Amino acid sequence: MNLNAIIFKTLTKCFKIISKLIVSRCALNFIIKLFKKRRKEDVEESGDEVIEEVNVTSIVLRSRKYLRPEHRILETYPLTEPWAYAIITENVGSGEITYNVEEIGLNEYELNVFKKVIEYLVWELEPPKGNVNIYDYFQKHARRAIKLFQIKLGRTPALSWSKITYYVEREILGYGFLDPLFRDPNIEDISCNGASKPIYVWHRKYESIPTNLSFPNEEELSSYILKLAHKSGKHISIAYPVLDAMLPEGHRVAATFQKEVSTKGSTFAVRKFREDPITIVDMIDFGTISPEVAAYLWLLMDYKMTTLILGTTGAGKTSTLNALACLLRPTYKIVTVEDTPEIRLPHDNWVQLVSRSSYISTTGGPGEISLFQLVKVALRYRPDVLIVGEVRGEEAYVLFQAIATGHSGLTTLHAEDVDAAVKRLTSPPMNIPKSYTSLVNAALVIKRVTKIDEYGRPRPIRRITNIWEVNGYDNYLDICRWNPIKDTFELDLADSLILKRISEISGKTVDELISDLNLRKSILGWLTSNRIRSYRDMSKYIHKYYLSPKELLSDIRVRE
Repeated sequence: MNLNAIIFKTLTKCFKIISKLIVSRCALNFIIKLFKKRRKEDVEESGDEVIEEVNVTSIVLRSRKYLRPEHRILETYPLTEPWAYAIITENVGSGEITYNVEEIGLNEYELNVFKKVIEYLVWELEPPKGNVNIYDYFQKHARRAIKLFQIKLGRTPALSWSKITYYVEREILGYGFLDPLFRDPNIEDISCNGASKPIYVWHRKYESIPTNLSFPNEEELSSYILKLAHKSGKHISIAYPVLDAMLPEGHRVAATFQKEVSTKGSTFAVRKFREDPITIVDMIDFGTISPEVAAYLWLLMDYKMTTLILGTTGAGKTSTLNALACLLRPTYKIVTVEDTPEIRLPHDNWVQLVSRSSYISTTGGPGEISLFQLVKVALRYRPDVLIVGEVRGEEAYVLFQAIATGHSGLTTLHAEDVDAAVKRLTSPPMNIPKSYTSLVNAALVIKRVTKIDEYGRPRPIRRITNIWEVNGYDNYLDICRWNPIKDTFELDLADSLILKRISEISGKTVDELISDLNLRKSILGWLTSNRIRSYRDMSKYIHKYYLSPKELLSDIRVRE
């Protein structure tokens, strides 16, 4: 075959290939247009509302079932920008509020690469040696694996590597398709009541609401619970079908396995831990407390007045406890005793003790370290202030013995008022002698109440409704009340027992203490208006006040 024939044959082949590519490209464009047209027709037929853009996000949100005309968007905010967003909607007719998770999905090509990356990590990644951070270790190798695939595949415009990285970290380091819920700081609890049922969350603003997420079958739900158990370093099975453990981030998880103890199959509930706790500035900003009342409580913490924090489950007792503990002097030695390590303090001289469950499922089994044991151990540390996360058993007696020997105490208790709290304390299993109740200086109760919002819908809020000064058994002075009609706090210090007691131990007159209280009120008001709310940032000003109040006040006036 001569050269001309070879060239002609080669050009013919190239022409055919180019023609096929052109036809394929045209066909592809036609299919895309047809798909878009058909999708538009489907949307119109289903009655879905086409949402081209949501203002507060940087992504385009397409039509979803929860965006039908009978639904309206109450709130939208990012969870992991730009891949995951929370969209809270309300059904106008029924008033039902739903928490929706919107994630940017993987296309078919990205999904294939994602599976290969996961497979590579599962088979090739070796267990870490020594005491290393498992999350940092995996993240480092996961990104290295993704880079290897990038080099192998070359330039791939159809792939979003950052999106693949998000899904890899979500599946391995995070909590799978529920990971966006774990990342939302507004969510306090995540619970699942069974397969094919919506996951419920406890939202700080909307309380208990369903989500658009669910487990499709019992097998996947049971598998997920096993994953939670492995993450917490515990065991759950048919033999031991109950799990009570703590996840690496500090979240508390309770679960049941299959139908051994729960008739509808596996269930779980996660009580989320907040790394950045609510402070007294947050409570003022939320309206939970007024600056004047907050200043009064600050005065109590300054002079180590023993205080009980009362309330029902989920009322905010632990958050209030943490907020008040951050107001203690930096020179105090503090020891905290908890079931779950939830307290976060800016103090250096702080010892945190946490109880431990038994190695087996039975209560009181081998290896268990109870609150009772820890409270006794805590006294060996000679604390200025002993904080117990919650008293509900024999540890209460040891705590009151410590208070009787000169230590200051701070704790929470399930009760709706001071009278009910004292009755619980003086009854089994706590058995505190009635004469010991005078060791408590003050008690306050925080409650969840409702407030009508701008849509005429009842909205849950938290308020410290009462503060009592304790003068002995069945002798309480109601020093502060919350007015539900005006949503204001009425603090009356005219007959305050605590101010008189502080006056005796400090040498200051009651008028001087009132003046000091007003100064603290000004400082807290300034911190609130300037949004200095982080417990570490706020502590700098609190500690500076203890060193030099006048200098802090002049500094604040200069900044104003």
